[in-house]
Amino acid sequence: MLNKILQLSAALSLVAVAASCSDNSGGGTTDGCVGHLCGSTAALTDPEGGNVIFEYIYVDTELAAAFGLPSGTNTISRSMGYFMDAQTPQDNPLPVPGQCNNLATTHGWPLWVGSPHTDLDFGAMTITGKNTAAADVTIAMPKMPAGTDAIGRAHDIYYQEITPGADALLQPSSQYDVHFAGAGAFPAVDMTGTQGLFLPPKFDISSPSFEDNGPLVPGTDFTVHWTSTTPTNLPAGDEVLGVAWLLDSNGSPVFMCPTAASAGSMTIPGSAIADYKTAATARGANPNKVILSRQNIVHQIARLPNSESGNLRRVDMLGIYCWVQLMDVN
Repeated sequence: MLNKILQLSAALSLVAVAASCSDNSGGGTTDGCVGHLCGSTAALTDPEGGNVIFEYIYVDTELAAAFGLPSGTNTISRSMGYFMDAQTPQDNPLPVPGQCNNLATTHGWPLWVGSPHTDLDFGAMTITGKNTAAADVTIAMPKMPAGTDAIGRAHDIYYQEITPGADALLQPSSQYDVHFAGAGAFPAVDMTGTQGLFLPPKFDISSPSFEDNGPLVPGTDFTVHWTSTTPTNLPAGDEVLGVAWLLDSNGSPVFMCPTAASAGSMTIPGSAIADYKTAATARGANPNKVILSRQNIVHQIARLPNSESGNLRRVDMLGIYCWVQLMDVN
């Protein structure tokens, strides 16, 4: 089943494939799903149950140095996941397509996590697929103690992996499966196929160039450009989203500006740049620096395997290919 995530226009929608994750008997398998609750479908209208962010990241020279990457390395594999069966509020606002959304003021998805919330431990987490050399890979996702993840979200339990050299672990334009070993009352679960992860293909960027430092000027519109590639093996019904982000100097998002990847550009309003400086200052980040990220995203949806028939929640599965650079703000 296909679930429409956002309506961009009559001709454009961001589509996620509804996923399933087992029946209460612990037996069935539907659409590659193994475990409890298989056969049920998840929809964007379901309450949030967490997400998995799976990224192939290019970083510019300044960020490579700041991250201490090995000489000659300018890519990172980064994966984050968290899962919860309660939060207040039940959902955070989705971004409005075609405009820049101030997540600092809207407390919007996917940055914000409700408070209070109840995090879940599904045991050891791994992601399996192919690397750029087409060899089989298994990415171990270490379970982290209470703290904040790489983009500043607070959790009691979460999973995270960050490794320099993305080609050793990732292959653009390919599918990945997510596996949980199980823990306590939760049996082992596999999220595969349309309930797993799809990494978009490599795409190129133009203006601004990758080593361009700007500046971005408050009150002056700033347009970013990219050239997208449509994967030949994209799951049926899925589309690729193009997103420009403004992240603070600590790497936490402030503005999310989504459109269709095929649009090839996004204009960041001058008012958003002014608001970025205000938000960065309030967070204690450097308001004169901004991290610009241009991303292609494939969004799929899985059912949270929480064994609660009256508490059906979704897990957003986000495969991301992106270019990230540090820029000046006047």
